[in-house]
Amino acid sequence: MGGKAKAGPIITDNGNFLIDAPFGEIEDPVGLARTLKMLVGVVEVGLFVNMADAAFFGNSGMFVVGKGGLL
Repeated sequence: MGGKAKAGPIITDNGNFLIDAPFGEIEDPVGLARTLKMLVGVVEVGLFVNMADAAFFGNSGMFVVGKGGLL
């Protein structure tokens, strides 16, 4: 169902289920995204690969992650 912190399954407006799947540190995010999307019924994954050159994270002590790692 929804796990410890959720009151039930998470369902989108379109009636699709959202599933949290911990993978730990992901060595090959592109390959993992490709493999997951090949599964029957998987519409989208939360791995945003090849979409940006850098991402900004954090509230205090902001840091930037680029293609080569921490910037």
